[in-house]
Amino acid sequence: MKRFAQKLTKENKAPKNRTKTWSCLRNIFLIICFLPLFYFCADVLNKSGKVSIIIPVYNVEKYIGECLDSVINQTYKNLEIICVDDCGTDNSVKIVEEYSQKDKRIKIVHHNRNKGLAITRNTGVQNSNGEYIFFLDSDDYLNLDIIELLVERQKKTNADVVVSSFRNFAREKIPNINSILKNRNFFKFIPRERCQIDFDNFQNNLNSIFYVVWGKLFKKDFLIKNNIWHINQNICAEDNGFCLKVLSNFPLVSFLKNVGVNYRINPSSITLNLTFLKQRTDTETMLKDFFQYLDQQFEKDKAEKLKELTINSPIYNSFFKSAILHTLIYRPTRILGFWA
Repeated sequence: MKRFAQKLTKENKAPKNRTKTWSCLRNIFLIICFLPLFYFCADVLNKSGKVSIIIPVYNVEKYIGECLDSVINQTYKNLEIICVDDCGTDNSVKIVEEYSQKDKRIKIVHHNRNKGLAITRNTGVQNSNGEYIFFLDSDDYLNLDIIELLVERQKKTNADVVVSSFRNFAREKIPNINSILKNRNFFKFIPRERCQIDFDNFQNNLNSIFYVVWGKLFKKDFLIKNNIWHINQNICAEDNGFCLKVLSNFPLVSFLKNVGVNYRINPSSITLNLTFLKQRTDTETMLKDFFQYLDQQFEKDKAEKLKELTINSPIYNSFFKSAILHTLIYRPTRILGFWA
């Protein structure tokens, strides 16, 4: 009788054990199926609204602290701060490392050799995880509310690019500082909520604020989708080429009147120490890269129209009419095989 009872008990337990086993397997199956979706949603939430601030670091030990202070103390906190070490010779990177110990939003990416500003910015974008990209030079600093204002405007307008104003300043003695400040006042624009770039206003925007990459909030998806990168060479006109590529894709732009970047007139900066020949050679390299981009990105009619608008813009018209390069690359209505 006892054995019969034990047998009966085992038989009653067997279905329950099978049920537990199937339940366990089902749960494992569901976890396997939904885990990628969970990570995808977590990644989307993590990127949502995040601004990736990209700061090239090269021999700026005198200025990098002020730059980083202005970033980590922004009223907008959802930031990742990507500092790209371009292999300078001073203590800049050590200073950044000290800051990164105090603020985990700071991420340091190291080059194995000096590659220049254009490639350094590309490295920053490649290592970014944010929804937005903001370029900042390491000798400049930000007003503390500008990132919040830029993001608010982008959310309101869904603009591809939001542009802020800026302020020039100099704390060191620089020859001819007044004329330098006057020349830098050409970055002027009319604050407006929406501006759809097209053929009609391409030149006006090129000739004003769309000449430098700093002070602008870019939607990262817009840049990646349209294959917009800095030229993969160490030249001084890298900002110009990047902005030309942005404008050629006819973005929706919003302009803020608020000052964002405090732009330092730095006596050791690249732009203040260019020779005429270097400037012309680098501009030629940049334009060649841009025209090749147009040929690859757009139908022939649009590409040729944008080339013509660029050639006839006040900024580049004198370059194309140069006696030195006239026979190589300039005709009033056509681009020669130089850019083929």
